[in-house]
Amino acid sequence: MEPDGELVARLARAAGVGELCARVLANRGVLPEEAAGFLSPSLGSVSAPEEDPWRVAARRIAAAVRRGERIGIFGDYDTDGITSAAVLRLALSRYTDNLCVRLPVRQVGYGLLEPYVRDLFADGVRLLVTADCGVSNRGEVELAASLGMDVIVTDHHIPPQELPAAAVAVLDPKVWDPEDPLAGVGVAWKLAWAVARELEGPGARRWLGGLLDLVSVGTVVDIAPLVGDNRVLAFAGLKHLNRALSGGRARPGLEALARVAGLRGAVDEEDLGWRIGPRINSIGRLKDPGPALDLLLTSDRREALRIASLLNQLNAERQRRTEQAVARALEEVDPGQDFKVVLTEETGGLAGLIAGRVAAATGRPAAVLGRRADGSYGGSARAGETEVDLYGALLEVGDLLGEWGGHRKAAGLTVAPGNLDAFVRRVNDAVRRQRAADPELFEPAVEVDAEVGLELVDDGLLGWHERLAPFGSGNYRPVFVAEGLRIQGARELWEGMSLLRLGGGLRAKLACAPEALPEGPFDAAFTVYRSRYTGGAEIEILDWRR
Repeated sequence: MEPDGELVARLARAAGVGELCARVLANRGVLPEEAAGFLSPSLGSVSAPEEDPWRVAARRIAAAVRRGERIGIFGDYDTDGITSAAVLRLALSRYTDNLCVRLPVRQVGYGLLEPYVRDLFADGVRLLVTADCGVSNRGEVELAASLGMDVIVTDHHIPPQELPAAAVAVLDPKVWDPEDPLAGVGVAWKLAWAVARELEGPGARRWLGGLLDLVSVGTVVDIAPLVGDNRVLAFAGLKHLNRALSGGRARPGLEALARVAGLRGAVDEEDLGWRIGPRINSIGRLKDPGPALDLLLTSDRREALRIASLLNQLNAERQRRTEQAVARALEEVDPGQDFKVVLTEETGGLAGLIAGRVAAATGRPAAVLGRRADGSYGGSARAGETEVDLYGALLEVGDLLGEWGGHRKAAGLTVAPGNLDAFVRRVNDAVRRQRAADPELFEPAVEVDAEVGLELVDDGLLGWHERLAPFGSGNYRPVFVAEGLRIQGARELWEGMSLLRLGGGLRAKLACAPEALPEGPFDAAFTVYRSRYTGGAEIEILDWRR
């Protein structure tokens, strides 16, 4: 990418950084007046929950606290939903102990379904606050209202045309801004902030910083774009978590998860996404997710380690079952489909993982569906590394679907009985129309920030590079290119991954079998990391050519 030279110069002056850093900032759409805040995120920049929906919700919760009403919190079985429920439980327990928390069970279904509504009402709940769900549950919210139970919806998924009008308030940022990146846990945290302002006054946010470790976990694991408020919350949460871990003051559940995951030293966004998150998610894929919530809420370190060990075992089982299911799914892939639809007898809560692996292996979006007793098919879809707008494709075939929802990259769906063949045909047509408009849809080009010789990959580059973190969706790790690389030594780290020694002693990872390593000089696109073992710079090669 070639950003405007004048813009790069202005960014360099405004942020006090070198040209290379300024160029990377320009490629991320950072303006000169935003540069300092981007490089040094501050909670002071997070937008306050001051609009009417936030105030209405906060006042209703405050009234429930004052009247001693029983407040229910209903989350989801994934990491975002579990951390959202934990944030609300911990925040509201500051004001009342008349609380109950429920999570759905995957085998029953996602969202605020009728059985959950009736159970909560039977438990005495008169005010229900959803966490990471509810915006699509119009009928269930109406049921709750008919029973005499008020509902506040907190969610971040793309809303349907008809919102749950019976709700006291609908707190879904995408209702008023479709591009708002806030994760479900971010919405929950902002509601906690609004409640604190209502009950304690404007200065009440200080104690909410202690919940940001959970906010960072939910945000990163849900692959929410790390821009705007999300970037600040994830940054602050990781900072809080690492300070707490180093000082022996971390939340027992997160400390235990880091221990069973084998993490040492500072935790980063990749640790959250690849080590912590999968262990929290594992139990919700296979069983009742309740223990994962208990893990995040407990103050007992021995109990935390017990639950974390259980989740670690379940994660290993999940990995084993996923590998087997992926192998079977790949055998069923139709090479003629541009949207891979794979039927399976049993996914056991693994449909999303399997779909992601199928999408990665085929370079096409994929859906993994299992047949249900009523003749419908239910499962998950993933866009993989393609640029396919998954939500848009499913929206085109919405008349063939039962319950469904999600994002551009991921979705859950149900195909109504008798509609499977039509669904496969029409969703493939929808994807092909997208590809006709964008020929690179399936193989998006690697976007390179700058040409950087390997001699420049040093502590100085790492210094400003790390100020751009956390990296993830919406704030990808900078990609550089270098020419004339030579391999001076290599060994296999694990199957399919090699560790190379390049000129100057620089270490590089390359996803490549030993027999397929490049010979002679080659050019490469790469990203930069700080080695956990040496503390120095190393690179990961994304693509190469002779």
